[in-house]
Amino acid sequence: MCSAARRPKLPALLLSLALLLGLAAPAQADTPRIVTSILPVHSLVAALAGDTHEVELLVPASASPHGYAMRPSEARRLQQADLVIWVGPELEGFLERPLRGISDRATVISLMHDLDLDLLEGRSGGVWEGHHHHGDTESDAHAHEEDHDHHGHDHGHGNGHGHDHDGQHAHGSEHAESAAADDHGHAHGHEHTDGDEHGHGHTHGDHDSHIWLSPGISRAIVDQLADHLAEHSPEHAAAIRENRERLLERIDTLDATLAEQLEPVRDQPFMVFHDAYQYFERHYGLNAAGSISIDPSRMPGARRLAELRTRLAEGDVACLFTEPQFRPALAETVAAGTATRLGMLDPIGADLEPGPDAWFELMQGMADGFTDCMAPDAR
Repeated sequence: MCSAARRPKLPALLLSLALLLGLAAPAQADTPRIVTSILPVHSLVAALAGDTHEVELLVPASASPHGYAMRPSEARRLQQADLVIWVGPELEGFLERPLRGISDRATVISLMHDLDLDLLEGRSGGVWEGHHHHGDTESDAHAHEEDHDHHGHDHGHGNGHGHDHDGQHAHGSEHAESAAADDHGHAHGHEHTDGDEHGHGHTHGDHDSHIWLSPGISRAIVDQLADHLAEHSPEHAAAIRENRERLLERIDTLDATLAEQLEPVRDQPFMVFHDAYQYFERHYGLNAAGSISIDPSRMPGARRLAELRTRLAEGDVACLFTEPQFRPALAETVAAGTATRLGMLDPIGADLEPGPDAWFELMQGMADGFTDCMAPDAR
């Protein structure tokens, strides 16, 4: 009888195990979850948050955010987020409607509309003249007074970039409805042939949305997001601000390195597949001559292509850059029979591993793309 009384009872053991597991679960559940839209934004946020938040990437780096359609699994991740950070409807139009649906329970931050950033207007036309930016305040890469001020972003833009997006940026929102029906709804740069040369997101007069390609603006994003994250999770405020200082120093170091690397090619004219690089060009004083497309999901018209070929026939455009997310056939056709070389630029980071290092690898890859194609010994 005594030995039977001492025998462990299975239900009691299972109950003890369940209690132990239950105690461990809240630690992970209490970690705030941030969902970011694209890889470069994810990288900066991941480096800034460190271990204080769980940071997830929504759009795969191999896909373009232009005209993207979410899969059901991605829509579910968005629904589970505590905080969502995206560029804005100018870039990720497909997110506009889903984010309105979660705004009552999650914090949503648009970098273009909720931060104080020095935004540039989009460009129109295939050929740009007089766009060499030597002497601009940001293009002299060793004299960025406002870029290297950690906390003094008095650029006068504030939040005045149009918070009321209803009806203004409705492009792409229809993809949100189709996401639940199609678990493979990626738009990897399919091209519409409607001849619309104005594109969806950054027509003339609208702001260019490729803001992460300026180290100066990326510094401002990191600086201001740190305050937002600290406010969202005050228990982690000290760690977030320490991460901010380390990240800003790292951005400054890379910026100086890239400025030196790009100096020999600043005078070389070049063209791009789509107008995604204005912030990079302005920051480093590069000499952009034109783009095949404003919106890469739409085919340019015949007149635009003819203007580009006429410009390339002048013989001084060193390179025409394609992108890994889109087919290069159109660029090859435009450059055929000219002395212009074809190069590759990747503004999103198609082949990069998501994480804190990805933005730095992307920016280094951008600089390498320019110098590999445009350096005198490359021609």
